[in-house]
Amino acid sequence: MDYFSIAVGFLVGTATGAAGTYFGNKYTDERKAKEHERDLKVFYKTLWLNHELLLSEMKQDLLNPEFKYHRDFFILSRAGYFNYRGKFLAYYIEEHDELEQQIKILVSHGLITDVSEFGKNVKKYQFTEDIVDHLLAE
Repeated sequence: MDYFSIAVGFLVGTATGAAGTYFGNKYTDERKAKEHERDLKVFYKTLWLNHELLLSEMKQDLLNPEFKYHRDFFILSRAGYFNYRGKFLAYYIEEHDELEQQIKILVSHGLITDVSEFGKNVKKYQFTEDIVDHLLAE
């Protein structure tokens, strides 16, 4: 066997292996992206089914031009007194079933963050951009 045939065989084998790896990775990545997109749709659909009233109110607040860039909100009781300078978003315990538990679920999914200040009696949270994007797209 001559060296030319060996070199050609080696190069063809290497090119075939590289192409196989490239296309295998490409189509695996596309499949995983589709699966991830499908999983996200199922996740958000389930989330809407379980928390429709709260998420609808949050969506309406974010669609309001006055609160377009607001990301912080408070959990309040209508019976209490709250003093805050400026406009703010608030969700009231009396208006939502198990509001604090619903908020904890959203926190556990990483959709909102607890940013309450130490020593304050009022719970303060912040929307993540993921939930804002979803609410505004829904």
